[in-house]
Amino acid sequence: MHLSSEEALDLIEARATEDQVRFWDAHLQSCSSCRKQLTDWKEMHTILKRESLESAPESAVRMAEAIFETPQESEPRGWRQLIASVVFDSFAQPALAGARGAGGNRQLLLSAEEFDIHIRLLGAGTERRLVGQVLSRGESAFLPGLQVHLLNENGRFETANVDSFGEFEFGEVPDGPLQLQIDLPRRLTITGSLDLDQ
Repeated sequence: MHLSSEEALDLIEARATEDQVRFWDAHLQSCSSCRKQLTDWKEMHTILKRESLESAPESAVRMAEAIFETPQESEPRGWRQLIASVVFDSFAQPALAGARGAGGNRQLLLSAEEFDIHIRLLGAGTERRLVGQVLSRGESAFLPGLQVHLLNENGRFETANVDSFGEFEFGEVPDGPLQLQIDLPRRLTITGSLDLDQ
């Protein structure tokens, strides 16, 4: 058994009990390693007690404290993230010869584990809207109360709430690469890329 830093400081600052003092006095007679450690701690203690020392500037104290603070995370620990893949894109399908109806609307289906995200892109240019629905294959009910985020290269562009039918809508869809992020219960997030400008 060797002298710890806490025990050395207890001896130096007279916080140790009489039994501890007797024990360490006897131990220090035969242990050169502990004697050296106690001497080093006494020197450090003397240096720190000098009256000529000044307090560190407040800015330096804040910087030192920040090192040991727990960083604010965008996602709490223990969250699981799933990447959704596009399993259907109407623009990737061959045109239906003689089909009736408006062909300008684009439909996509993203899937991740037991979750499906149905997406429809309506309009064109600056008038584009995106409507969708989040469904769980393992649940008989819809998933209301979720938040869906539309992300572009600058981060979150817009956030929509899912209604009682699992549906959501974004009234404006920017150009460029986009991602859809869905925050689900059970500390789960689904993220899927949308290449709507192809």
